[in-house]
Amino acid sequence: MPFSRRSSYTLTLAIVAAMPAALFAAEMDSDIRDALWTCTMENGQSWQCDQPDRANPLADNNSQTVQAVPAGPLPVSEHSNTGSDTAALTSDMESDTGPDIGPKQQISGAWLCEANASGGWSCLESNPITAPSAEQSPQGSAPAALYMASQNSDQPAIENPAKAANLNDIRYAAQDWYPITGASKACYGVYIEPDSQLPPEDDESLRVDADSSETQLGGLTRLEGNVELRQSGHFLRSDSAEVDQVSNQITMNGNIQYRESGLLLRGSQAQTNAITGETVISNADYVVHEQSLRGEAKRIIRLKDNRIRMEDSSYTTCPPNDESWKIASSSLVLDPNKGFGTARHATLKVADTPVFYFPYIEFPIDDLRHSGFLFPFVGYSNVDGLELATPYYFNLAPEYDDTLTPKVFTKRGLLLENEFRHLNHYGQQALSTGLLIGDNQADRDRWLVGVDHTGSQGAWSSRVDYTAVSDDKYFDDLGSSLEVDRSTHLDQRAEATYSRNHWAATLRAHSYQTINDSKSPYQRMPQLQVTGNYGYEMGQEVVFSYLADATRFDRKIDDLSGIDRVTGSRLHIQPAISLPMLWSWGYLTPKMSYWLSHYDLQDQVAGQRDNIDRATGVFSIDSGLVFERQQDNYTQTFEPRLFTLYSEREDQQGIPDFDTAEADFSYQGLFRENRFTGLDKVSDNQQISVGLSSGFFRNDGSELARMGLAQAYYFADRTVQLNGDTSVDTEDQSNFAAEAYWSPYSDLRLSIDTELDKSDFNPLESNFKVRYTPALNKVVGFSYRYREDLRSQAEISFIWPMSPEWTVMGRWQEDMENSQTPEALLALEYASCCWKVRVAARQWIEDDSGGREDSALFLQFILKGLGTVGGGNAALQDIIGFKEREENDDY
Repeated sequence: MPFSRRSSYTLTLAIVAAMPAALFAAEMDSDIRDALWTCTMENGQSWQCDQPDRANPLADNNSQTVQAVPAGPLPVSEHSNTGSDTAALTSDMESDTGPDIGPKQQISGAWLCEANASGGWSCLESNPITAPSAEQSPQGSAPAALYMASQNSDQPAIENPAKAANLNDIRYAAQDWYPITGASKACYGVYIEPDSQLPPEDDESLRVDADSSETQLGGLTRLEGNVELRQSGHFLRSDSAEVDQVSNQITMNGNIQYRESGLLLRGSQAQTNAITGETVISNADYVVHEQSLRGEAKRIIRLKDNRIRMEDSSYTTCPPNDESWKIASSSLVLDPNKGFGTARHATLKVADTPVFYFPYIEFPIDDLRHSGFLFPFVGYSNVDGLELATPYYFNLAPEYDDTLTPKVFTKRGLLLENEFRHLNHYGQQALSTGLLIGDNQADRDRWLVGVDHTGSQGAWSSRVDYTAVSDDKYFDDLGSSLEVDRSTHLDQRAEATYSRNHWAATLRAHSYQTINDSKSPYQRMPQLQVTGNYGYEMGQEVVFSYLADATRFDRKIDDLSGIDRVTGSRLHIQPAISLPMLWSWGYLTPKMSYWLSHYDLQDQVAGQRDNIDRATGVFSIDSGLVFERQQDNYTQTFEPRLFTLYSEREDQQGIPDFDTAEADFSYQGLFRENRFTGLDKVSDNQQISVGLSSGFFRNDGSELARMGLAQAYYFADRTVQLNGDTSVDTEDQSNFAAEAYWSPYSDLRLSIDTELDKSDFNPLESNFKVRYTPALNKVVGFSYRYREDLRSQAEISFIWPMSPEWTVMGRWQEDMENSQTPEALLALEYASCCWKVRVAARQWIEDDSGGREDSALFLQFILKGLGTVGGGNAALQDIIGFKEREENDDY
């Protein structure tokens, strides 16, 4: 407790002036009226004294402040005559404006004090008669404002537990713990610290208050009843205290309570040094409010550098009267300056049963970083055997850190994973590596390298995403705790962009590593792309835009044949001009663009040219109307849309599909200028697309539902197809594209998009989704994908609490077309206020081509405020809503 004294300190002393009943016989009843003075003296200035309202002895003793003595030091010394000194004080009080104590009455008991040269104080006493102080407010009571807020709050407990706290339930109020009214969470209470006891941080004056006191000159001062010390944001109280004026040591006894912002210490006895500020509390307990920490100790030492050292102590995040787990140690240090705690000879106890011994352990008490072991991962699978990982975190500097994870597979060997992160004014970057020498199962070395960078400054920005592994089965066999790409085509990309108001230029190199049996995508090595967009006001806004793209495409062609082996360069320029016209009742946007492309190709197929030029014009008009009608509880819109498209027919045989694929058939796809993605194919469409949609809006503007139906009508055959497809589309009409969604409640959404046969409305392809999210910890998702004679796949994902403590979660995928279950995961979680345990069973297909299955059982313990033991998070994160739930873990 950093109480300090200097030569310029402010001394505050409780001065008790008890007046004999005989002096008040004429003016008062037979009851003795007591007066409690609290006086503050600035060195070299006057005394400032407070007295309670004498008409109400229970009023706050700070009800008035008066100047009791003229400026200057008190005329007191150790050899002064007591009577004359008392007379001097009372005479000054009579002549000055002071509290009304009766006409011309002399106080027979008073304290006479002055600051001495050493920074202490000297006092003389004249027949002191003690009296009780004004009634003190209960220690540990929560602020009244907070109580009123809790009564008037409309927010549910899960949104603001502090406001929902039941402040009338004071069973654990001494530890600042209050139950939550109507809690629907596993944690039924919250720590709330009072905000009325602490003095300002910049107030270095020492205030000492008590009901009564007795002083021996040059010796001890004894304080009795509600002894309180305040200084610089710190508060200390006890039933009684002794102040040694020589050593500046203060000994306090009975119901010790020490407070500073975010911290409460309690005990039976305390000693504090008024100069160094160190405080020792015996038979103590403590609470750290923000981190919800509490514990007990034989002795707590509050050091002057704000560290807290404890002997024979315990530590837990469990609420009062809950001993689900705790760490008992011979020595424990909480360092708020660095945000961590250290314990020596520590034992983790679960339900008071020792389960693990730590010779030395460090743990966080806030969000600051510090080097040390993270909690281990333990798992088991049929293929890998027992898996044990023990990460170690290196807090190297404020701008960079490192995490090393040795991971042992009993059937494979030792895998070393490392992640180095760096942050500077330009951006952030991470280097991830993995190495396993001599995999006993695969009989080879296994390795991984990953680089991730994002940065920007001014007009410049950059991005690097690079992942490479030793073999295609690396992730299937070893998994990874690293934040790296795990898709079938690993990105190996670097790009830099320069942006201005109306244009941007990007230089990119983009390669892939394919880790399945599919063909490797084309690499863009390199690509330069420039885009621009300018608007001009010519009575009506005219928009001019352009795209310029120069790319070199390459790929591994050893196992390929025909046009798939072709590589080369492409130069593409695409200027466009449009005239958007918008009104409240509709819109009309004519647009014209021109596609100019030149190809220089290698390994071209026989009969095709190595140099190909293409020039194609595209003209479109997009238009729509908006009609509204008002109903009682909603507004309905009717929105017809007409889209006209004309693309010149151009022979595009011999042009490889470098970055091109056919877009999915959908409602919005029927209003596209090109039915292909990428730049290698331009569709030769001459069509009109007609769409009808209707939206339903609530009175607050939110959309309740929408449905739409569209179809295209063609005036010419479509001869342009992807390579390998020589068919000609001769249909006069497209199939119907339909989409709809419905959100009857804010937490429920259903959507479907489907392709319907134009002749009999038979569904050919459908995608159906349902998402129900009534709360952060309640999520149910279902999806179904269907394509006639191609796929029939369903997936369900859910997180659902069966009670405040028990939650079931899972994910199930089913491929009905191939009679397979690609993924099945079921987990059960028990959560209390301070710990969780999860058990999860998983079965999955590791290799899509071979259909090799694996299964695993995961067990995970989470001790809130300490860490996690066990694994399975990688699989659980695929459950919809799981990441958001963990990031906002207040349930």
